Amino acid sequence: MRLSFAGRSILILFLLLDNETCVTYFLFTMKNKWILFSYSIPAANAKARMRTWRRISATGAAQLKTGLQILPHREDLQENITWLIGEVTALGGEAIALQCDRVEGMTEQQIEQLFQAQVDPEFEQIQAEAGALLATADVMGEVGGAKELSAALRKLRKRCEAVRGRDFFPSGAAAKTLKVLDSISERLRRPEQVGLPAARLDRSQYQGRTWVTRARPYIDRLGSAWLIERFIDPQARFRFLLPGETADLHQGELPFDMALGDFTHQGELITFEVLLRDFALHDQALAKISELVKCIDVQEGALPEDAALLKILLDGLVGLTADDHQLLDRATLLFDALHAGYAKTVQGEAP
Repeated sequence: MRLSFAGRSILILFLLLDNETCVTYFLFTMKNKWILFSYSIPAANAKARMRTWRRISATGAAQLKTGLQILPHREDLQENITWLIGEVTALGGEAIALQCDRVEGMTEQQIEQLFQAQVDPEFEQIQAEAGALLATADVMGEVGGAKELSAALRKLRKRCEAVRGRDFFPSGAAAKTLKVLDSISERLRRPEQVGLPAARLDRSQYQGRTWVTRARPYIDRLGSAWLIERFIDPQARFRFLLPGETADLHQGELPFDMALGDFTHQGELITFEVLLRDFALHDQALAKISELVKCIDVQEGALPEDAALLKILLDGLVGLTADDHQLLDRATLLFDALHAGYAKTVQGEAP
């Protein structure tokens, strides 16, 4: 039987001497806080020594004394050390791991500082590189520059997450680093601050409207309807004109992707692009979706991989769905997912 008292594990053993006499033993064990690990590999096997050192470093172990590593007592770290002992033994070396609740001659704070001294300089380096990126953000408003900024930010985030995995006793350096990275992400979410055109139309004048288009919507109509509902008129209603039905619009109705009205192809712009321009929807994820919609709508030659996949999915939805409103609902989920994925990419977040 095992109980816990005052942070200690108590193992209770009952020894039955005869039918009437029972002796009880109480065995107290301390709650382990640390894992100590030591190993040696023959000097002749230099590659194996280096590989093992890298594996131990990846766990986040700190060097307590020469030849003695220390880690916080955690099941996942204990499992890693168990595997390392097996690997070292297979290489002809020797390894041992011990568990203890304290290290004589050092306070817990001193031990924690050993771990902080390993990771904090890495966080500071990431902060410095992120700060340099943030300083250049105002001059990287064009699409190419923003893409470079996003790619650099993704790399910094991956490095930061790797270091956080070894940050057993946070000193605050990780939080400061994330704050700088989040500032860059926020900067990417607000591209209008780098001089992009203002809206031609007042969005408040286009709320709760009925938007009208032809039946059996496809790429530009479906994409435009999604854009309207998600970014222009959240209370939008849609009406689809049947083949041969005249476009008799009721009061307050707005046509889109039709020959009449303003929300349709203009010059080389497709309807999706006209909506982006007129309502100043300067969102890089939307810009990427716009590229795909246009590729499919005005298809000239082979489609890029992303556009080809989107077309296959839309063709499947159209083939499976007879009702236009249901088709729009299903396509909305597809465009939502597409936008969420691209948003993470352009903001420099790990996918």
